[in-house]
Amino acid sequence: MMSTGRAARSANIRPAAPWRIGESVPWSVSWSGERSFALKPSTDFPGLVDLVQKQNPGVGTPLFAAVHVTRHRQGMAGHVCHVCGRPTPRRDRFLFPVQSGGFVTLEDGSVRYGGNVPPVHMACARRAQRLCPHLSGAFAMPEPFPGDEGRLIQRTDVVPGMEALAKTLPADLEIVFSCYRLFGEAFTRRVQVLRRADDDAMARRAGET
Repeated sequence: MMSTGRAARSANIRPAAPWRIGESVPWSVSWSGERSFALKPSTDFPGLVDLVQKQNPGVGTPLFAAVHVTRHRQGMAGHVCHVCGRPTPRRDRFLFPVQSGGFVTLEDGSVRYGGNVPPVHMACARRAQRLCPHLSGAFAMPEPFPGDEGRLIQRTDVVPGMEALAKTLPADLEIVFSCYRLFGEAFTRRVQVLRRADDDAMARRAGET
């Protein structure tokens, strides 16, 4: 028979809070109930074929290391917040360009910043800073989305983590696995400045420990 003390302690134990999209789980994250894929003509890249993923957000458990293929593309193309899943108006649209994306060398030798994560609202950026280990551990700061929206670029190469899936798809089709946004010279320079400053700050912190 449970003692009175144990009963009291058990009564104070609350069940774990459910995962909540936009709060404890980003909208762009895949769930275990969404692990099936299909192909359809691309709406963002005419003439190509999109890899699309089953949409069942909230079913199963969140797979934080796996971005949902379709929602990611929707976020990149439509400036949808990858944290809450709502559109970001121009006045409330931010990126974390130091912690995401990279630099792309073009055919003429010039370099541009390629962003591979959809934008966020400022409130969602603040929430991500608190809850995301990748951002909170890096002292990440949101940067306003530039006025020049850049160009949406498809990725038809097999992105990491999709190698096994790619082997099951038709080899004669040019399939869009993912996409990124290629920004102009001004924002590229801004990101380069931010990354140098971040490198310097990290070096100083390392020297102080």
